[in-house]
Formats: sequence, C-alpha cells, structure tokens
Amino acid sequence: ALQEAHQQTLDDLQAEEDKVNTLSKIKAKLEQQVDELECSLELEKKLRIDLERVKRKLEGDLKLIQESVMDLENDKMQLEDKVKKMEFERSQYQSKIEDEQILGAQLQKKIKELQARIEELEEEIEAERTVRAKAEKQRSDYARELEEISERLEEAGGATAVQIELNKKRETEFQKMRR
Repeated sequence: ALQEAHQQTLDDLQAEEDKVNTLSKIKAKLEQQVDELECSLELEKKLRIDLERVKRKLEGDLKLIQESVMDLENDKMQLEDKVKKMEFERSQYQSKIEDEQILGAQLQKKIKELQARIEELEEEIEAERTVRAKAEKQRSDYARELEEISERLEEAGGATAVQIELNKKRETEFQKMRR
C-alpha cells in the first residue's frame, strides 16, 4: 500500500511536473506574446505620434491651401470684374466707332452734296459772268452809238425836240442796261 501511495505520489508529482512544464511553456508563450504586444504597442504609439505630426502638418498645409484657394478666388473675381469692365468699355468704344462711322458716312454724303452745289454755283457764276460780259459789251456798244449820235447831232447843228426825246429814251435804256 505504501508502494502504491508512493507510486500514486510519483504519478501525481509527474502529473504536476507535466502541468508545470505545460504551464511554463504557456507562460513562455504568453511572455513572448506580451513582448510582441509591447513592441506592437510601442510601434503603434510611435506610429500614432508620427500620424499626429503628419495630421498637424496636413492640417497646416490644408489651411494654407484653403487660404490660397480663397486668394485665387478673390483674384478670379477681381479679374472677372476687370473683364466685365473691359467688355463694357469695349462695347462703348465699339458703339462710338459705329457712331463715328455713321457720322463719317453722313459727312461724306454732305461733302458730296456741297461739292455738287459748289459746281452748280460755279456754273451759275460763270453764266453770270458771261451775261455781264455781254451786258458790258452791249453797254459799251450803246455808249459808242450814243457818242456817235451825239457827235452827228452836234455836226448837224442843233437838236430838234424829237431828237432830244430820242436821246432821252436811249439814255434811259442805257441806264437800265447799266443796272
């Protein structure tokens, strides 16, 4: 019975040693897992710090980019305003040019009309000169004729009432022609 008890104790001891060995293996595995988890945790902390730094940098970059976008949008609005203003001015200039062209065409037409009128007036002046020259020639012819008649009358030695009357009529005609 003692031997059985001893055998039982040895078996129990062996069983306990097997348990201890198993538990030691489990402990070693668990310690390895803890080491791995601690390394992972360290790595994760490091990555989190790096991510925070990158996040802050990206947020700063984003803020700068947003400010740049706002500046660009302001510039775009100013340029659009300038373009609208320039378009407005261009349309005003175009309108002025069209008005000037219309005015130019009207003035050209008026110039042609005035040139035609000048030609007409020059023709009328030339005709008037011709008429005046004829009238002047007639007047000088009448004056010469009157002079000749007067000389003949003086030669004839006196004038009758009829001759005086004739002279008066011719003198009147002469005066009319002169005017």
